[in-house]
Amino acid sequence: MASAFANMTPALRGRLFIRAALAVLVVSMHPWCTAADARTSVPTRFGPVETRTVAGADADSSNILFRGAPLGQVDGDANLVKLSVQDDADYVIADAFLPGLHCHHRFTLLQIGPGDEATMSQPFGDCMTLFGARRAGDRLVIQLAHETTAQVHEFVWMQDRMKELTNVLTRCEAAQLTAASRWLPVAAGQAARVITGTGRAWFHTAPLDECKLPQLFVIPGDVLTVIHTYGDYADVAYRNPRTGREASGWIRVERLAPMRTPSDAPL
Repeated sequence: MASAFANMTPALRGRLFIRAALAVLVVSMHPWCTAADARTSVPTRFGPVETRTVAGADADSSNILFRGAPLGQVDGDANLVKLSVQDDADYVIADAFLPGLHCHHRFTLLQIGPGDEATMSQPFGDCMTLFGARRAGDRLVIQLAHETTAQVHEFVWMQDRMKELTNVLTRCEAAQLTAASRWLPVAAGQAARVITGTGRAWFHTAPLDECKLPQLFVIPGDVLTVIHTYGDYADVAYRNPRTGREASGWIRVERLAPMRTPSDAPL
């Protein structure tokens, strides 16, 4: 078996044996980020949301419209990103570009519906970029990554304002937190998978390419158990048949194939 377990430090081994149990949140992202590409018009279940540059303004600003009627105005040239959050309402982020500032992004959250309701938050998240969104109980949480530190900050909608939470996450922590709330369980009868393709298949701490574990991999022919899937990744468990050591983490789905049974063998 070519899996690299023997040379790991005790601290790294400990990280691999601990599985996140964070099943209190609900969100859909692609694969860890929120939904569609930014644009000036997005559909919702309750009607379209649009952004239009204000003509003749001294500084760049944008009108936000819901069903063609003005909802509010934001500073900057705004694009829209629809969040795929499971809720009675739909949510849209207005990402405003502010060319005059040393950091260029500022966000406004729109809640569309249910019914004819539509509300806007106060602006928030200067100097950050959109990373994701999730649910914390009955509250919506927006994840923004700082442009310079890459740390992920979380904001919760409270009335008409976005309040920043005290927790500051790495990108891998934020991706794992979101995935653990959205992953799809795999039935036991379909869980056995074999590594396919060529070369090493690397484990990741979260379903994000940059979260690769540099010392842990499996090779073609190794057998794993898939527990959950999320986006392009599978949450797997592995047991080395020679040493008995175990590991868990995320592996790209494209490297996994169903186990063949005797009935699948060619005649």
